[in-house]
Amino acid sequence: MTDLALFLFTTLIDFVLLLLVVRVFSSRWVSEYNQINKAIGLLTDRLLSTLGKSTDPQRLAIISILLALMVEFFSGLILFGMNCIKSPSVFELFALSALSILDLVLTIFFFSIILHAIFSWLIPNQHSSLSDFIRQLVVPVLNPIRKNLPVPAGLDFSPFIAIVLIQSISLFISGNITSKLLLDGIVCANFQHLV
Repeated sequence: MTDLALFLFTTLIDFVLLLLVVRVFSSRWVSEYNQINKAIGLLTDRLLSTLGKSTDPQRLAIISILLALMVEFFSGLILFGMNCIKSPSVFELFALSALSILDLVLTIFFFSIILHAIFSWLIPNQHSSLSDFIRQLVVPVLNPIRKNLPVPAGLDFSPFIAIVLIQSISLFISGNITSKLLLDGIVCANFQHLV
């Protein structure tokens, strides 16, 4: 696979995965009247309808997660199959797919919390579809930290603590589990592009 084809394929897969994962959380926490939430719903409804029609948010979340796992698994199967001499086993590829989805969730919340903090500092009382979407997406993550944290002089340190926790989990996953346990003995030509 050429570098351009690999780039286009992985970009498309990453975009689909991003939409599916954000749909899981936005359908539960973000107002159904938010324009960005509506756009994500429209973009993912066709994909989700292939696995069954439902209006139940819990069922849609499960279908979104399963579809994201399937997309990640089969794209990994294609990429590893085309670029590797020794590929991971089916179990290793499934575990790698699940960890990749978890890492995507952590990345989404990492950048959403940073954007939320920037919006709250620069434009604290402005409301737009984007700022409301991000605020509604991260508040359920920040609230448990806020409950257990004193607020000295009106400063909210919950975004900082959430970012440190997210990065710690992400580093643990990528540093320990993925590279040491799952990727041992795999031989690939373009290994950096695949993982």
